[in-house]
Amino acid sequence: MNMQLADYVALQSQGARIHDLGVVRRGGAGPADARAFVIDGHPLMVPALSQSALNSDYEFIAEGGLWRLESKGRVLCRAQAVPRPAFHAGQTADGVPYARIAQLHGRDCLASTVIQECVRYNSLRTRCRFCAIGASLDSGATLHTKTPAQLAEVAVAARDMDHATHVTLTAGTTATPDDGALYLGLCAQAVREASGLPVEIQFEPLQDKTLYARLRDMGVSDVGLHVESFDERVRRRMTPGKAEVGLDRYFEAFAEAVDVFGRNKVSTYVILGLGEDPELILAGCRRATALGVYPVVVPLRPLLDSCLAHAKPVSPEYLGRMYRAVGAMLKEQGLRAEESTAGCVRCRACSLLQFTESESGSARTRARPGDTAEVVLQEADVTLSIAESAEDIAEYFKVRKEVFVEEQEIFADSDADKHDALATHIIAKTHGRVAGVVRCYRHKGGVWYGGRLAVRREYRTGINIGAMLVRKAVETMAARGDVRRFLAIVQIQNARFFQRIGWVGLGRPFMMHGRRHRLMEIGLHEVRA
Repeated sequence: MNMQLADYVALQSQGARIHDLGVVRRGGAGPADARAFVIDGHPLMVPALSQSALNSDYEFIAEGGLWRLESKGRVLCRAQAVPRPAFHAGQTADGVPYARIAQLHGRDCLASTVIQECVRYNSLRTRCRFCAIGASLDSGATLHTKTPAQLAEVAVAARDMDHATHVTLTAGTTATPDDGALYLGLCAQAVREASGLPVEIQFEPLQDKTLYARLRDMGVSDVGLHVESFDERVRRRMTPGKAEVGLDRYFEAFAEAVDVFGRNKVSTYVILGLGEDPELILAGCRRATALGVYPVVVPLRPLLDSCLAHAKPVSPEYLGRMYRAVGAMLKEQGLRAEESTAGCVRCRACSLLQFTESESGSARTRARPGDTAEVVLQEADVTLSIAESAEDIAEYFKVRKEVFVEEQEIFADSDADKHDALATHIIAKTHGRVAGVVRCYRHKGGVWYGGRLAVRREYRTGINIGAMLVRKAVETMAARGDVRRFLAIVQIQNARFFQRIGWVGLGRPFMMHGRRHRLMEIGLHEVRA
């Protein structure tokens, strides 16, 4: 792996040559004209259709099941391309192809522009210059308005077929923005009830301040209020209609939303490369982070169907400086992408703040002496089963010892206990080797517990084997007729991971084995249905 942060920044800014452009989605809202890759475990949307991408020094070359990334003949890494979503092969109960309802952003974010129209888009006097929301509608690639039922059905399919772990719902600005936000809330409620996935919705500052709490009560977990720039001069030029809502009102709305949803649950988009004053951008980001708002700093991506189709790419040097500066603010305020539940912050594919918000401020992988090189897997490489042979059971316990005794040092010699004798031991294998494990055991009556979820360090890149194991455990419990409730006691730092795949926290955190834990539960009735 020869990737440095500078390479990530240049790749994101300039894009890359990708010979298979048929898989690149053109037009629409969100990260269009790009393809998603996973590089060293990090999701990244790479521009592919812009002029700078077509002439980029960076090139992705297919190599077996992976892609080799080169720059001027220098091999930088091997990456995994996020495949076409499996759920796109289906269609809704009313006959609409799933691909017209939602897309997969990054690696595991299900995203949909619920209302594919903006009241400002049809006039150059009010249109945001970088937007191409109308392009996909004009091409017939999407629907004008998706229904709650359609979105709920697609969310379940994306969860089950592509391991989507969270959902982003956005829309063009409606004639009455509060009504648009409320409709997004209704859609989020349907998605949450059907799939259990956390949902972010994105909208403009609300006039009715009581709507924030109402949206939260509908099941919305995170919200995005996208200001686009903290330079008012740029806003008036690049977002003339949206600029009618001033910066002061945005900051008022940030505070109102944080009061309801909490810190690290409210975000805003900040686009670099629009001719902005860097000091104004940094001052706005500093003010936002102090409120608990995560500013998703991204470079301008010149979409072919937008007014800025021929704009020059952002200088990598400038982009890198801004990432580091904003990353330092995030660290100072204790804001982290991992603490977000859903949405653009959680996805992390469009911004490189995922690197600079950490202590190291670099793109290096966390490693310790003796670490095995990370293996990038695809879903087809992993098989899930119940350990039955003596060899598999021995390897199952070896994985647990590696993680809970040697790595985490929770236990001195062994993590085995009285529950192991009658437990169901589930393993994930890849190329004949056990990569991860989990167990299920009866507590009493119809109450069962899952636990001892462990994945070998070298298999924590690419496909989320931990999520696959948890889902296998849930399916195994749902298939039994004697399981009424399925619970798990998880380490507190893993609670949000479980929430993202449908589990619900019960009670307050407590100490166990010297670590903070939380009791969690997942409903089995939906799985059985």
